[in-house]
Amino acid sequence: MMRGRRGGGDNNDQGGGRRFGGEQSAEAQALEKAIEANAPSAQIKAALEKYRAARKDKEAKLAAAQENLRKVLTTKQEAQAVLINLLN
Repeated sequence: MMRGRRGGGDNNDQGGGRRFGGEQSAEAQALEKAIEANAPSAQIKAALEKYRAARKDKEAKLAAAQENLRKVLTTKQEAQAVLINLLN
């Protein structure tokens, strides 16, 4: 089974929608830019709504992918995947 990091360490995750050293989403960038620019509340609210919608869509895709993965794993593999936070 795979071995991975579990929290801490040098994963360069600095928040703002980035995970595992990946790129920040366009929605996260737009929201961060609006906040840093002290944009009007309406503009920040619109950016926040877009960010939340994009995050919700990504979470749904992740849940579907996790379910597909779960279907092909043995019970032992599933347990190992849960321990390393690959599955919920």
